[in-house]
Amino acid sequence: MELRWLESFVVVAEELHFARASDRLHLAPSALSAQIRALESHLGVRLIDRGRRTRPALTSAGQLFLDEARLTLAQVARAEAVGRRAGRGELGHAQIAYVASAAFSGVLTDVLTRCAAPGTHLTVQVRELETPAQLEALACGDIDVGFLRWRPEYPPDVTATCLLTEKVVLALPADAPLAAYEAIPAAKLRDEQFVAPHFDEEYGCRDQILEVAEQGGFSPRCAPPVRDFIAALTLVGGGLAVALVPDSLRRVQIPGVAYRSLADVPLTTRLVGAYRRGETSPAVRAVIRRLREAAAATVTAG
Repeated sequence: MELRWLESFVVVAEELHFARASDRLHLAPSALSAQIRALESHLGVRLIDRGRRTRPALTSAGQLFLDEARLTLAQVARAEAVGRRAGRGELGHAQIAYVASAAFSGVLTDVLTRCAAPGTHLTVQVRELETPAQLEALACGDIDVGFLRWRPEYPPDVTATCLLTEKVVLALPADAPLAAYEAIPAAKLRDEQFVAPHFDEEYGCRDQILEVAEQGGFSPRCAPPVRDFIAALTLVGGGLAVALVPDSLRRVQIPGVAYRSLADVPLTTRLVGAYRRGETSPAVRAVIRRLREAAAATVTAG
């Protein structure tokens, strides 16, 4: 059964006049009659009585079939609209992962807000995941977009866009003598123990701790690594260590933790959005576009 047969039948049923139906469909009357006959032959039943001196009329079978034909055409139109919207990335599903510190940067929520803009019906699922696990999940397709800390290298099929560059600050126990400083010189950290997330030992935090120690003229003492920055701040609040953290983590109000700038070591850290090169899913491409928009807005605001 061809859709054009259904369309022609519905128009004829509405007009009950082949000439007017032909005009609406932009078909020759003979072509329209041929389509109706083809439909009736396919179904094995007469749908329209064609009186020579009277107007065409629906048979009882035609009346029953009309409702179903209209429903079918409406569903086809809906399916077509869904397909077109999905092709434009207005519908679909995407999996997003983020490191804990990204939740406090404002960029993640900005991207999610953009994905929920009027006229867009993207289903976005989010979950917290450490940076190395995100890169593996991106490479194998378990997630579509990752919010993570910058890395010098990514898997071959993964690329990244810088979303935010922020300064690094020192998190320290609020009752420590160093908390009296507005900005802390590196040399004052000689006797402190540093804690960092374990996935940042190779990149980022480890190098930053070494840079602070070099500026201060000492060899750093490091506590066993922890799962993430939130765990590091928990140790800081307990008076067990200090930590170098992104400035956005000032929003995390853990009891016993104070935040201070570094006086003589200008450190920065970058939050990036990572995704697969050559992504084929329109929905995921739409999320990536919004990620890039958020990155551009951050640069403009800065």
